[in-house]
Amino acid sequence: MKKVRLLVAICLLFSSVMYAQTAVPDSIFKQVDTALANQSTPELNTLFSKNSGAAWYPKLEAYVLKKARQLIIENKLDLARDISLLLIDNNLDNQDAVDLYQTVQAAITKRDAESKKVAEQQTLQVYKQQASEAKIKQDLSKTYKTVTNTSTGKKVYLDQDFNSHYRTYSWDLMLGLANGGYLYDHGESSAKYGLSLSGSFFFHGEKFSIGADTEGTGMIIAFMGTQSIDWTGSGVMSISSNALSKYLALRAGYTAFGYDYGNEAADPALFHTPVLGAGFRDVKMGDSGRLQTGIDWYPGHLYTAGMLAAAGTHLEMNFVLAKMQDFDIHFLFGLKEKLLLYGDGLRSDSKLTLAIGVGNYD
Repeated sequence: MKKVRLLVAICLLFSSVMYAQTAVPDSIFKQVDTALANQSTPELNTLFSKNSGAAWYPKLEAYVLKKARQLIIENKLDLARDISLLLIDNNLDNQDAVDLYQTVQAAITKRDAESKKVAEQQTLQVYKQQASEAKIKQDLSKTYKTVTNTSTGKKVYLDQDFNSHYRTYSWDLMLGLANGGYLYDHGESSAKYGLSLSGSFFFHGEKFSIGADTEGTGMIIAFMGTQSIDWTGSGVMSISSNALSKYLALRAGYTAFGYDYGNEAADPALFHTPVLGAGFRDVKMGDSGRLQTGIDWYPGHLYTAGMLAAAGTHLEMNFVLAKMQDFDIHFLFGLKEKLLLYGDGLRSDSKLTLAIGVGNYD
């Protein structure tokens, strides 16, 4: 009986020693968990290299392989692949690691293909969106014009078939400090310098625009010819229909011309007449330029003795020099011509105007 007990004790002791030799130390498990938490395959590789000769090394591989399978469930495919590959590198006979690597690699390939397809679809969608926006902007540029509100910085799109202003009114007041005139009168010529003052105010509605231009000019210094004063005063209304053309305007008003005032050798000549005409107004030129041109008939020749016909024409360009908050600084360049045909000759009055002033055409 004592021999039996002794034999049992020896077997138990031997089993304990064998278990201790094949059990993975808890510290190793903790190091594995830390390496996985840090997603550090170099730390795992160090553990495998140091303990590859331990009796419990297969259990360590099994534990790491179990952790790799859990990573697949967590969709951490790249880390699971790297761990399985590390297991294979350290033990080529680990068939479980080989199977896991093949499974994970196939999943990664499928995932990458799907991601690439999604990325291509997103790129295509972005391209279609950009193309659509570009077409919309192109259509906008054909139908609308962009105006920036200087006080708020916001852009406003204006229907180009409506008008070229986002305000319901526009105005200007110009002082002509450099006016040059050339007068041909029945074979005699003169050249003069003068001053001018002009202004305009227009209302811009949904269906039409209407307003008036006024001007006064005095040619006071003669460079050539007899010293005298010539003057002009006019007030002309214009109206345009947006349905017909927002640029084409009909003109009607009144004007008067005076010549040879202050010349004791000649009697002053005065011609006053209604104005009927047509022209183009507010034609946008570049970023800030606006063109105005027209031709007028002066029916006053019908009741003026000796005058056969009378007409006038003008061409003006207005540019914005500086934009302020409530108004802009403008520069105006203008050419004007008046022709008065008499039975005994022609009077041609040409003027060049350079003016600066203020206004608001927004």
